[in-house]
Amino acid sequence: MTYVFWHSYLMFHQAAYIRALAEVPGTTVRWCVTEDLPAYYRDRGYPVPDTGKVLVHIAPTPERTAELARLPGSVQVFFGLRGFALPLAAFKASLGAPVHRFLMTENRYEPGAQLLPRWLAYTWDALRYRRHLKGVFCIGHSGRYGGARFFSSCGYPLERIVPFVHVVGGTPVQHQPVQRDHKEILYVGQLITRKRVDLLLQAFSQLDLPTARLRIIGKGDQEQSLQKLAHQLGIAERVSFSPGMPNADIVAAMAAADVLVLPSRFDGWGAVVNEALMVGTPVICSDRCGASDVIENGRNGYVFEAGNAGALLDRLRSVCHDFHWDRVALACTESTRLGGPAVAARFQLHAMRLLSPGPAAVRPTAPLDGVPRHRGQQP
Repeated sequence: MTYVFWHSYLMFHQAAYIRALAEVPGTTVRWCVTEDLPAYYRDRGYPVPDTGKVLVHIAPTPERTAELARLPGSVQVFFGLRGFALPLAAFKASLGAPVHRFLMTENRYEPGAQLLPRWLAYTWDALRYRRHLKGVFCIGHSGRYGGARFFSSCGYPLERIVPFVHVVGGTPVQHQPVQRDHKEILYVGQLITRKRVDLLLQAFSQLDLPTARLRIIGKGDQEQSLQKLAHQLGIAERVSFSPGMPNADIVAAMAAADVLVLPSRFDGWGAVVNEALMVGTPVICSDRCGASDVIENGRNGYVFEAGNAGALLDRLRSVCHDFHWDRVALACTESTRLGGPAVAARFQLHAMRLLSPGPAAVRPTAPLDGVPRHRGQQP
């Protein structure tokens, strides 16, 4: 089987499973991108990901694009068709060829003023493209604000929208018990309005554990206002702000923390969730983060209602007062479940099911095969 992936760049949150897929006997994997890594990510210290046996094509000419997009019998995977020039060009070039096409996309259901125009735009795309697609791999699939609901409302057949994930590479960092007399709560990400770090500060200020500490790692235009809010809430001495740092240092900070919190108003996924779980750190995230798909309440973390400071406070209390999880076992389980080989196998399973003749694929009953939804999540 030949797989051809079309992206704008070599995505480090996709490389692990694409690389693992290329290791499968009898499989050829090609990865076509506009550039290897944008300057934005280079400046932030991200490396070009290891692609292993994958055949990489950078900035293919229109002629080469058409040739690769029309490889007979190939599975063509287009990461986004709106705003991504190369995947769209390849998709159009593939039309009429004997190939199998899949769309891969993050959830786009972001409540707010932009929801209606976004829905109209993606509905127009569905009217034009859905008849040419075997299915949609949706990153951030489940729940009231999940991609399955959004894309099915746009007109894609619900039974052909399957759950998928972002993937991060494994890390040798493992949780090591830290000798300290306080709980450490960690946030990693941009300091922007959408991430709702202000909500985390509000909830933390009400946590009945005066020895707890909150560490915030990241930069953004909300940094000064968040520092001011910490002072206003009377918790400035228990909150530390750190600018961006090398990824290895961030992962080490995750491994040392008691819990990672991602309180976003909306996140298509949120790869910090993967990174934390894979080093054995439980996660609290909002139900509008796509990565909530991988959280099982009480086993590897908790999910709370986005925007609800009281609900977030309850989850913080659960972690800080009732935490008895085996961090080493958690790291082992999550590194396997969310690692490249497991996700590559999941990708192949869904692709083959959707390509099989007869009725469309059976609708998944869980966001990740065999893993139940977090409690309270609506299908």
